[in-house]
Amino acid sequence: MMDWQHTGRYHVTSSARMSHIASALIACITAVFMVAVTTMTAMPAHAAATDAAKTTVSQSTDATDSSCSDAEVGICIKSATAVLTSTSGYTTAVTIFNSGDTALKAGTLTVAMNAKYSFTSRVDMQDWANGDAHIPTPDILGTVQVPQIQAGHNASVNIKVPADDSQLTSIFSWGPKPLQFDFSNGVDKDHASVNSFVTRSTDGLKNADTPPLSVTVVLPLTASSWSGNTDAVKELQVGADSKPSTSSSGSASTSKQPEPSQTNSETNDTNSSSASSSTSSSSSSPENDKETSQSDDEHYPSIVSIGEKAANIQRRQLELLKKYPMMQSIADPLYLQDFAIPPQTTGIMQPADFDITAYAAKGSSAYTQAGISDSMWSESLAQKALQTATGNLKSTSQAYAWQGRGNWTQNALDIAKKQGYSTAISLTDFASDDDSASAHTSKYIVETASGNINVLVAQKQLSLLAQNAATTKSADAETTSAGRLSRLMAQSALYQMEQPYAERVLLIAMKTAEDLSYADQVMSNLSQASWLTISDLATLQKAAAYKSGQAAAHSIPTNAGLSNAELAALNSSLSALAASKNDISRFSTSILSSKEQSGSSSTTSGTSDAQALARGDAAQTGQQSDDASGWISQLSLAQSTVAIHSLDGTGRNDTLPAIAAQLTQALLSGVHITPSESVTVVTETASLPVTVSNDHPYAVHVIVSSKTDSAEIVTAREAQVEIPAHAEVQVTLPIRVAAAGRANASLVLLDRKGQAFGITHNTRITSSLRLSDMSGLAILVVAGIFGMLGLWRQFNRKKDPDE
Repeated sequence: MMDWQHTGRYHVTSSARMSHIASALIACITAVFMVAVTTMTAMPAHAAATDAAKTTVSQSTDATDSSCSDAEVGICIKSATAVLTSTSGYTTAVTIFNSGDTALKAGTLTVAMNAKYSFTSRVDMQDWANGDAHIPTPDILGTVQVPQIQAGHNASVNIKVPADDSQLTSIFSWGPKPLQFDFSNGVDKDHASVNSFVTRSTDGLKNADTPPLSVTVVLPLTASSWSGNTDAVKELQVGADSKPSTSSSGSASTSKQPEPSQTNSETNDTNSSSASSSTSSSSSSPENDKETSQSDDEHYPSIVSIGEKAANIQRRQLELLKKYPMMQSIADPLYLQDFAIPPQTTGIMQPADFDITAYAAKGSSAYTQAGISDSMWSESLAQKALQTATGNLKSTSQAYAWQGRGNWTQNALDIAKKQGYSTAISLTDFASDDDSASAHTSKYIVETASGNINVLVAQKQLSLLAQNAATTKSADAETTSAGRLSRLMAQSALYQMEQPYAERVLLIAMKTAEDLSYADQVMSNLSQASWLTISDLATLQKAAAYKSGQAAAHSIPTNAGLSNAELAALNSSLSALAASKNDISRFSTSILSSKEQSGSSSTTSGTSDAQALARGDAAQTGQQSDDASGWISQLSLAQSTVAIHSLDGTGRNDTLPAIAAQLTQALLSGVHITPSESVTVVTETASLPVTVSNDHPYAVHVIVSSKTDSAEIVTAREAQVEIPAHAEVQVTLPIRVAAAGRANASLVLLDRKGQAFGITHNTRITSSLRLSDMSGLAILVVAGIFGMLGLWRQFNRKKDPDE
């Protein structure tokens, strides 16, 4: 019994303990279940829970200036991680705009991707960017509550996902992934979404290693804009008699001495040659210093120069090139003359970034009339301008013909090759039939009448994105720089994945930009991408051409590609420049005194202008001649300098022709009539004094023309006068009066060909005719005779009987 009782008590006690344990376990399971249910109801059914610590939110109190979307509710990606690595995590800043007329209800912004999907088709990628592809994005990176947004305002939110987040660590394959930003507040009309990209690098993934894709990134080193120098216009007008001043800036005025620090030693090391300059020059020596120095250290200010804003951009360009040595740079040699110490560059382009494509479309005649000769933008002239910039006559560099606003047609390439350029840079794809092909080496070899020319064609999508431009208008995410950068990295990864083992070199061409911060971001991401390697232009030049011969010829654009607006602006600039050139020629041949024209011509030859432009010695010749030929040459060079800078490939300098017009206006207005006071005439004849002034350093010979608006009061029609330098001469015009009255005499200057110039002046002539000369005396005598005859008749006549 005892054993049984003991055993029974033991059994009862154990059962009670098990009951308590079971109750506690059920309670724990219930609690965990309730937490899970609560969490799941706060999230979409397909999503994992998001840590609230990942997100922060701030709402703007300022009114919206603009939205990146035309819709009433827009999502703008202000910043985003473009490339994911094993340690990067994901961070984004997004702004939700309310462009409507009513307040936008509070809602939720969700950022999600598809970790298991990688784009393998460029068509699918573009469709996703345009919002036309339906790819699920079940992997939520973060959600954040967006507060109510008043009409015309916006809210900014930030999401930060750590690198060890389960959604990021679940990515097992590298490549571009679809990423979606979605805003929802339960109201259908308020829903907004934007499709973007995020690219997972190979870092930390167990994927097969494939050779990286070679890309060459080239930056045009050109001025963002040129400004006219009004002080130079004034000093050019007064010419050699004025004291010249040293120019602080300007491509046409700086004389440099050779400096050893600017020379390069040739090397076979690709990285070294790319990191420095491909320009080759010999070491400086006293002999070289003497050979390259200008004869006069003083100059007039340049007619064109970079302004303060462009100077700031210049400093940013130098910082960018120093930060990324593998970035290739092709410089305008005239722009290099504006640097205190010219940077080392990969190559040079045509002087002043002259638009060869527009020249080919219009023809040489219009440009010659505008003051631009072919020698002014040739390859040899570019080399001479480089030598002036570096201060060493032995400096040389590879010259490239940079594309302008038009297309590289066969005619344009023929002209470029004829001008000495063996390589052309094309900023757009040659033919639309290449759009469907895989990314290929960016090199064509085109036959021209002067021999073959290499055409390095920038890859279309990558270059557009690198230039901070969207691939299409429908790509909503690409309305911001962050969205374009994300697409750029995704697109480059796709090109590598298309043909991972093919040897290709792609060209990414940038444009001269006012804000280089985006270019900095592009280079930072490209240089760190594990699937890319940054190569130099020499590598691209040596690569096998994608097309050559007839195959390349079929890819060449058949039309210039200039829009109506671009053609209208070009024609306007050419007409204005031609007018200024004609005015200088007219002044030289028809206004300047023939005594001053010994050895001078109306304008300098194109070769002389080109050499002076390359040397940067504009305004020196005006001080080196006893006659006016040097001064006229200087004026002609100044006009040509303005002309070639006006017709560059950017289209940003179409206001410069006004400076040339200002120059010639100052030239013509420098010979003028000094206004005279009204003239009162009291006799039948008189004289009208006219004072003509000459503000120029050389004598002029002109004609004073006068016309009156009265037939009774007239002046001599013309009187020739020669005015010495910096002097004034008074000429008198005879006046003849037939009756008392008033008349206005219009006085104007004519050149020796009878063409009027300058301002017309009006002088009032008033006639109070008095009989004080012989004709008046004769009238009085005759009147007296008739009076005496009348009196005699009155006393001697017979009276009638009736009388």
